[in-house]
Amino acid sequence: MKVLAAAAAAFLLGLAACGGDDDDTNGPTDILTPVGTKVDTPTAAPDGGNGNAAPEPATPQLDEELTEIASDRFDAVVEPGATYLVDTIALAAEVSGDPGLNCETASNFAFGFTWQVQDPFPTDGVQLAWQLRRDSGPVEIANTPAGEQTVGCEVLTAVNSGPTPITVAIGYRAGVIR
Repeated sequence: MKVLAAAAAAFLLGLAACGGDDDDTNGPTDILTPVGTKVDTPTAAPDGGNGNAAPEPATPQLDEELTEIASDRFDAVVEPGATYLVDTIALAAEVSGDPGLNCETASNFAFGFTWQVQDPFPTDGVQLAWQLRRDSGPVEIANTPAGEQTVGCEVLTAVNSGPTPITVAIGYRAGVIR
């Protein structure tokens, strides 16, 4: 038992020594990796009202090192057993009006997004997952009807594994280091 306590204490001291943040401005900026920095965070049902209206998605957060280049909100309809794709860099290029923006020219591109299923609401039985595509196959980054996540220069895939169509509100903020 003492060995476990000593190991846990050493681990916590190591974490404290590292600082746990990415505010280091002395090193190269190309090492920032925003993917997976936030856990999906379900939004609670609103109190009061008619009980049938879904809340809007929260405002996405970006690291303070980033300069916002695009932000917006849109609704996506995902049919049962289907997917909905979001090309993060193409969307940011379109909204920012910068057709030259791409994964090679964007320094440490980050795409913070939030989502909230609007229909059906309440979201009981909704099976919505967010995935990224990797060489080894899809990687799930969230699996809730509402939440927040940050990714890089990626194509996001919303997957509806449920039996009914869903409408999901998506808010986003895209940023780069300038």
